[in-house]
Amino acid sequence: MKIFLLIVLFNLFFLPPPFMAKSQNLRQGDESFRQLRSSHFIVNYQEGVDRAYARKIKKKSEYFYKRVTQEFHLVRDELWLWDNRAKVFIAKDKEEYLKNFYCPDWSAACVDYMTKTIYTYPSQQDFITILVHELTHIIFREYLGRGNLPLWLDEGIALYTEAKFGGAGYHDLLYQIRERVKNDNFIPFEEIINLKTFDLKDRTAAEVRIFYLQSYSMINFIVERYRKHRFSQFLWNLKNESNLEKALSKTYYHLNNFTNFEQEWKEFYLK
Repeated sequence: MKIFLLIVLFNLFFLPPPFMAKSQNLRQGDESFRQLRSSHFIVNYQEGVDRAYARKIKKKSEYFYKRVTQEFHLVRDELWLWDNRAKVFIAKDKEEYLKNFYCPDWSAACVDYMTKTIYTYPSQQDFITILVHELTHIIFREYLGRGNLPLWLDEGIALYTEAKFGGAGYHDLLYQIRERVKNDNFIPFEEIINLKTFDLKDRTAAEVRIFYLQSYSMINFIVERYRKHRFSQFLWNLKNESNLEKALSKTYYHLNNFTNFEQEWKEFYLK
């Protein structure tokens, strides 16, 4: 669960305006950063970063880009090619990371979703997990074509791919979900569907963790109960339908409202 908690903290961070200005300067060219290019990524690594590490990040980025895209058929109108490639910036150490990227001092990495840019530094034990999670956010938001998404859906799908591809404790997560359902210790669906990021800032760490765990469980339930091809259809319907409840009911007859959604979710984890 260490990885899971790390991602919870990581995603509560908002990038301030100065961050984007400084990262733009880096993209225009910084002699202390060298580059490796692949089909969909430009990896910028500072002098002092092992080139083998930068090559590993490039390879993993391409791998997870393809896996996440193929998992739910998230084909976008604009391909990540040439100038539209995603960027990864790797500082040589924590000091340079904080100096160059305006990331919080407790973070291992941070992301600018608008420009498809990820910032980090070497020797992050959980960086591959973070990479999967954040690439999912970027791809998912780009596919739907809007930033105003239900938080449980946005985080749930990122945690689902993280658990599947990034090595998070899948079975441990399922055990905890089942225990919470058995003990009626979960967030009512009428509440969780309306939660926004700023709502979590006043919650305790334990409450935030429950939110993320439950968000993951909701996506896992839909995919496992109704299979991936139906979930891909749901995302397509959501892409073309602004109302989440309508997109759900259009795809899943039994999930035509959030009361039914909650009941089926509970029954699924009580089996």
